[in-house]
Amino acid sequence: MENKNVYDLKIKTNTYDVISADTAFYAFMGERLYDTFDRLLVPEDAKRLPDYIRAGKNEILTLLEKDGTPIRCITSFTQIDENRAALHCVRMEHINEWEEQILLQISKKNDILGLYGDYFFEYDAGTEYIRIYAADRFEQNISSVSFKEFIQNLRSRADEKSRPDVQKLQDAIQNGAERFGVNIAGDILELKETAFTLFKGVSHYSEGKYLYATGYIHFWSERSAASAETKKALEQDYLTGVLTKAEITEFAINTIDIKKIRNVTLAIIDIDYFKKVNDVYGHMMGDEVLKHVADIIRSEVHDEGIVGRFGGDEFLALFYNAYDMENMRERLRSIKNSVASSCVKTENGEDISITLSIGCAGYPKDADNYEDLFFLADFALYRAKEKGRNRYIIYNREKHGTMEDIKNKKMSVNTLNSRGNMSVAELVCAMQDTVYRGQEYPLDKLLDDIALNLNIQRVTLYAGHPRRLVGMAGANRLSPEVVEETKDYVDSPDLEKLCESPQIIVVDNVKRFETLNPELYRKVEEQGIISFLHVRFQDKNGVDAILSLEFIKSRMSWNRTHFPYFRLLARVLAEYDLTGK
Repeated sequence: MENKNVYDLKIKTNTYDVISADTAFYAFMGERLYDTFDRLLVPEDAKRLPDYIRAGKNEILTLLEKDGTPIRCITSFTQIDENRAALHCVRMEHINEWEEQILLQISKKNDILGLYGDYFFEYDAGTEYIRIYAADRFEQNISSVSFKEFIQNLRSRADEKSRPDVQKLQDAIQNGAERFGVNIAGDILELKETAFTLFKGVSHYSEGKYLYATGYIHFWSERSAASAETKKALEQDYLTGVLTKAEITEFAINTIDIKKIRNVTLAIIDIDYFKKVNDVYGHMMGDEVLKHVADIIRSEVHDEGIVGRFGGDEFLALFYNAYDMENMRERLRSIKNSVASSCVKTENGEDISITLSIGCAGYPKDADNYEDLFFLADFALYRAKEKGRNRYIIYNREKHGTMEDIKNKKMSVNTLNSRGNMSVAELVCAMQDTVYRGQEYPLDKLLDDIALNLNIQRVTLYAGHPRRLVGMAGANRLSPEVVEETKDYVDSPDLEKLCESPQIIVVDNVKRFETLNPELYRKVEEQGIISFLHVRFQDKNGVDAILSLEFIKSRMSWNRTHFPYFRLLARVLAEYDLTGK
């Protein structure tokens, strides 16, 4: 299970909004989910937070538990860019306890490996050195050489048939294969008289970066050579390094149907609108997105589960010790937010924003076999997409019905751009058709569809006088405090001068306000907006409203040919009652 005494999170440096965090920190926040980070600190530390971030050093912060109990944490600050910082917090009272537990675990594992006469190995991806230890002499290296020299030595000792296996070992370790096992015939290390040498290990990542591989070396005698030859290594997907579809499926079936290991959760993770990435940026950038997402999922799952690539843009994760669904919710939130708060850069520096849809179900809570469990997780994924994507859904029998109910029910699938190939005109007309036909189309889902399908980084909807936030969708959502302090910028007289039409105000670069209207510029900058387009309209009750389409990570020159479609969007929104939100 996750370590509840270590918190990793990313915050905005100007507002202290929590952009993403690990499972443990979301559990620590509890019902304070929408509080900014400074509100979780004692007042003295909250005041000094800007200095801590600028200094980028280790500091002792005092955080407040949900009941107000102070806890002291050693915290490191890392400035990611001018808008974001990463924090790593370790609760002080548990450091000694951890040290004792770690030493005890090391001792136990050494004893177990010692029974078999096995060895450890460690590969450092930074220095590219590999070290080998004997179980009974863990404090002392048996060997410590560069990985290049290590492989050269293995090749020189291997016969012709074994050299491909040496290459497999080299590829697995250098490329950071999630889990690997390679048998090499012969006394390849010249440590023992042996028929086969088995290297079995795992790779470790942090924030998508490959840090090291570690594992054990087992020696097979002549009598066990036959079984060693048939022992199969787990196969990794060639592109992402996670398990292949065949391996993750076999692993899940073995865990659930054969071993019947209780309290596991199956999660299906899908990249939203991945086809658009391939269509707009090309398949090479699509591959980069796949590798980026796989690294984040693998890093977030860590040793609490196992990950495989199930399809083109779909991943399957099996979580262990997942009997607590609230804890599972925090894990999924961490994966979703970590991906949404990151981006992949193209060769010309453009950011590709990515979001995920996730569905999951638990064994044996929801189903007693792999096939049914997969069906329920897939149903939950469908619900996540139906509700606007960029979210996770955990199957709940009381809420979603029994498996028989779901199978017998003819689900009205929302196919809005499910293949990712519709034009702006087709998308807006599809939204209009859904609303005008009187079909169920919640306002929150409509805003999500606008953001995701029209590639708008953030969509904000205001209504009434004084202005009130009605809804928000897309990336980098604002805290209530920031909205309350800055929302009146939409009625600035200086914006009226920029009208493209009676309905539309467009600003390609907010820098133009820096000298023209510093107060307006301050408020727009505090919202993180780089360029925006406002569409003014009235709702079904005649209440004035503003639809704000915003770019917050990159500057946008708005396509004037799309303005008629934005006006049509306003007509669609005019069918809603915005006073009841």
